[in-house]
Amino acid sequence: MKIPFRVTCKQATELLIAQEDRKIDMSDRVALRLHVYACKTCPNFEQQLVIMRKSMKLWRNYASGGGEGFEPVEAVKIP
Repeated sequence: MKIPFRVTCKQATELLIAQEDRKIDMSDRVALRLHVYACKTCPNFEQQLVIMRKSMKLWRNYASGGGEGFEPVEAVKIP
């Protein structure tokens, strides 16, 4: 019997990565949020993705010539 809205850590990481590229289904979003809320380690992975996304955004800005007069964005806090 399949339990609705239940995902494993592996499935959760796949969904976290997938939502970077595309909009995921509502059922997947709900399952992901429930899992991240209940899991001990997946929120850390989600924060790592946020840090990488912000870092890449800064790097792209710097690499495209936006380095002069560069103002850093909000500092990333690591819990």
